[in-house]
Amino acid sequence: MLDAKFVNDYIDTHLDKRQVNKVQHGFPSPRYWTDPYVPVKEVAEDRRLIREANRSTPLNLYVGVPYCIKTDPGKCGYCLFPVEEFQGNEALENYFGYLQREAAMYKEALEGATLGGVYFGGGTSNLYKEPMYHKLMDLVRDLFPNISPAADITLEGIPQLFSRAKIQAIRDSGMNRISMGVQQINERLNKLSGRKQTLKHTTQTLDWAAEFGLAANLDLIFGWPQQTVETMVEDLEKVVSWGVHDITHYELNVGGPTDFALNRYHELPAPLSNLEMYRVSRDLLKSHGYEQLTAYNFRKPGDPFGRDYEEGVVPRLDNLDSIGLGYAAISFFGDTMLEDGHAWSFINQRNIGRYRSMIDNGEFPVEQGFRHTRQDWRLAMLFRNLLGLSVDRTAYREAFGIDVYEEFRSIWDALGERELVEVTPEAVTLVGDGPFYTPMIQALLAEERYKDLREREVSHKTAPTVLSLSAPQPLASANAATE
Repeated sequence: MLDAKFVNDYIDTHLDKRQVNKVQHGFPSPRYWTDPYVPVKEVAEDRRLIREANRSTPLNLYVGVPYCIKTDPGKCGYCLFPVEEFQGNEALENYFGYLQREAAMYKEALEGATLGGVYFGGGTSNLYKEPMYHKLMDLVRDLFPNISPAADITLEGIPQLFSRAKIQAIRDSGMNRISMGVQQINERLNKLSGRKQTLKHTTQTLDWAAEFGLAANLDLIFGWPQQTVETMVEDLEKVVSWGVHDITHYELNVGGPTDFALNRYHELPAPLSNLEMYRVSRDLLKSHGYEQLTAYNFRKPGDPFGRDYEEGVVPRLDNLDSIGLGYAAISFFGDTMLEDGHAWSFINQRNIGRYRSMIDNGEFPVEQGFRHTRQDWRLAMLFRNLLGLSVDRTAYREAFGIDVYEEFRSIWDALGERELVEVTPEAVTLVGDGPFYTPMIQALLAEERYKDLREREVSHKTAPTVLSLSAPQPLASANAATE
């Protein structure tokens, strides 16, 4: 357990720091996913064995697309995700063929699995033309023939690329929700990203979604260059007036060689201004009847087309399985039934040429990954539940044989003194500004394990390289990570 003085000093020095959108949905951070060999076939086989033991837990599916339309500045000024510049529909359809071949590699291991939900992301998934949405859902149904009507099947896109015909095709294919990356309603601020969208693009898409019975989520960012509390409130009031039931409102993540980091950093609101934006937006949305589901997701009850929001809200401490198909997609396999070292996180190739070449060679297109210990797995489950703002102490104890409060007593006590968490016999819950400080809280909870990983990283860098002719060759041995 961390020393109380260390914990208090850490919190005091981070309360006025930029938190950014670094909420972790699992553990550890991908920077530690450095193992070049991931036994994907064996990992997927573990999942089948769990089902044969009459333990049926849902599995979520992510299907990515690598392409985005060109903007000036590039990558919308702020994006840190690996993407490829869109070159036309032929490249997109060629890529889909590789998606089909990758999905086929998992088919046997997933036989009989229950689908929890699907997210078509990217990149920009609404670049596809109308017939492709049916093909995307055919790919899903080939893996999961019996999809529950309650499953959330979401396609992500940007407002200006939706059309009435696309929305109808999306609905007819079996998808039931769209998520629009609007980022800013204010057109002047949005232009800083190089985006061409207008207010009309967003409202028209919402009208089409309602016409065809699709749920619709809007993604909005606060902490944007030149943004003020007043412009943020104006945007949120408009969205509320449109009757949007699901709003994702998160802090801008600024870093890397992006235009916002290099050329507009001086235009960003100060860190404590971001905290004020969080407080004002949270209180505004709650005053309009929205419930806070996660650190950044708000939902107003009564959506005639909505379904239960899965991520972070459905508390699970037994399983966190998700398969990522496509370029740069992330997968996570883990379960309380698995022995130590059988849980894995891994990422697919972030170079489109290498992604294709590995599939051409009959290999899972994995770039690198991380093998979890039981401690890592427990932290991953804790992080996921914290995303939903609360950890059930009884469920945690039943899953791991330890009380989550006693395990991290010094951290919870220090956070409780600052009214960021509330501890009861039933749960540990983020309160007040606690959700805003989720990245800091997660970093503290994982500090001891991260120290071990940092030391391991240093020892690996300084250790001499020994080649063994009998060692198995890693799937991605010739593929260096790229961003």
